[in-house]
This record gives sequence, C-alpha cells and structure tokens, in this order.
Amino acid sequence: MSETAARLVLRGTLEPLRLSLESATQAELPRIIEALEPATRHFVDPSRKSQLMTQLRLLLSTSSVSGAFGGSAAASAEVRPTTYLVRTEADASHARLAAKVMCESLGGRGYECQKVATAVSELARNQISYAGGGTIHLAPQVAPKRMLRVSAEDSGQGISDLPRVLSGTYKSKTGMGLGLLGVKRLADRFDVRTGPDGTQVEFEVWL
Repeated sequence: MSETAARLVLRGTLEPLRLSLESATQAELPRIIEALEPATRHFVDPSRKSQLMTQLRLLLSTSSVSGAFGGSAAASAEVRPTTYLVRTEADASHARLAAKVMCESLGGRGYECQKVATAVSELARNQISYAGGGTIHLAPQVAPKRMLRVSAEDSGQGISDLPRVLSGTYKSKTGMGLGLLGVKRLADRFDVRTGPDGTQVEFEVWL
C-alpha cells in the first residue's frame, strides 16, 4: 500500500469515529484497528488481508498512537501523484478524501483543502452521472509554486454549450454542467476540453 493510500485509509477510518491522529489515545487503539479492516478492502489484496490484520493487532502493544501510525513521519513523507478510477459513489468518496489528505500533506490550510475536496467531489459525481465514470489524477507540486493539480477525464458524450455552462447562464433540466462552474470558481487555474469522445478538466489550487 502506498503512503498516500495508507493515509487515506487511516483518515477514512478515523473520521466516522470522530477521532484524529492528534486526539486519539492508546485506549482508543483497539476500536481504531477493528474499524481499519473494512476500510482496507479497496486497497489490499484479499490474499494479504489476514497478514495485514495480524500486523495491525500487533500495534496494540505499542506505547503511543502517534508512534503506531507514523505521526509526524507520515506528514513529512513524500507525496506522490496518484490516479483514482471512479465508477461508484464509494470511488467518488475515496477520491475526495484522497485529495483532502494530499492537500493537507502539502501543508494546505483548512479552507484550501476543503476547496480541493469539494471540486474533486463535483467532478467525480459528474463522471458517474453523465459518463459512466472516469479517472481522477492528483498531482502535487512543491516548486516553483506549491499546489495540487487535479485532472479529471471521462469518455462520455461531452458537454453541450460549454460557454454558457461556464458563464452561469445555462439552465439544465438534469443538472449537468452546474457543478463544473462551481469547480471553476473554486480553482486558481481551470481548463476544460470537451467533445463527443469525452471531457477533460484540469484545475489547480495554490497552497
């Protein structure tokens, strides 16, 4: 499992428990580990699940949660580009959470990371609703400008009347395209190309 995926799984496990790496205590470690098992299903080969759970339970003997989960080491680890296949609502949620985690790993502030997460969620849901799915690519950058660049691609039929969609004057009976304008407003840089072979959206949030 990559570092980014591991942090994604951990964050996705802690949030429903209303915990964070900063607030969790040793006493809460057993229920965290129990909740990690279903959270790993999308990332771990089923043949390795038993070994993984054995390793997780060994963490019960560690002396601190921050040591068990990497603490500051995880925050300072290299953040790598990652691509997510989006087909279901669960995929969209994973991509959204991954974008938020990656933004935080780059040192983004709360509202910046929320902008990224919201934009990724809008794009992923559009892909599912109108193109049968697509891909979301997250590309961190630290120099010369610190940012998160997101690319979303699908093979749908494209967006009709794109200029009106982006101007805010387009009225859609299905809602198609309305989220795209929201993404544009959230981004520091935005570009979209669409046609009968699909749509490609790229945006950046500067940190």
